[in-house]
Amino acid sequence: MKLTTGPGRVEALAEEAVVAACTLADAADPLHWSADAVEDVAAALEVLAGALAQLDPECAEILSVVPIAAAAVVERAEQAGAGVSESVGDRAAAGTSPALRQALATHGLTRNRVHQLGAALITVTLDASEAQALAVLLSRRDTLPRQAQQGDEGGWGAGPAETAAAALADALRAHSTGAYARVLASGQVSAGLTPQTAQAVVAALTARPGAASRSKRRGLGPGFKGVASR
Repeated sequence: MKLTTGPGRVEALAEEAVVAACTLADAADPLHWSADAVEDVAAALEVLAGALAQLDPECAEILSVVPIAAAAVVERAEQAGAGVSESVGDRAAAGTSPALRQALATHGLTRNRVHQLGAALITVTLDASEAQALAVLLSRRDTLPRQAQQGDEGGWGAGPAETAAAALADALRAHSTGAYARVLASGQVSAGLTPQTAQAVVAALTARPGAASRSKRRGLGPGFKGVASR
């Protein structure tokens, strides 16, 4: 990574950004935040992280957690605005992350990261192929996620990772509200789930048979290695 040393528009805009951020930090306190303000600041964090992620792939990987953390902060603010008790959220989230890891591993989905981001959000980061496989597992037994069509909205057909994220988002929302899936700069798919959604996912995965033996996996391809044959 090679950085320039001369002044330019980026330097001037970056200075304006840090001045604005300092002014906001001086004015902010816990009593004066609104849900809209939290959402705006979270969006700014995500935009700035995206700008820095252009430096090189390693920076993009380092910063990939920022969109997830920003979404968790917005989710927490929305929960607080709705009067949801933190202690209730803590109880709902307790033990859910380990159970989710175990449920994924049962189906051969082992290349994942599960994180508890406060009481309001659990994130699962997977390779695109495993995200697609999880979408299949979470779909009803008599259906598969719809195929990508040219020009589809919502990420369908935009690429393997985007299609996997869209399929996973559809499958998660079929189990409970309050879930999303997005493509990170690394090309992996990150899904955000409320503790209630995570528990529904664990229940759905537990109800499905575990990963089939390698000899029984026919016709699914490498992206479905953890999906049991039907």
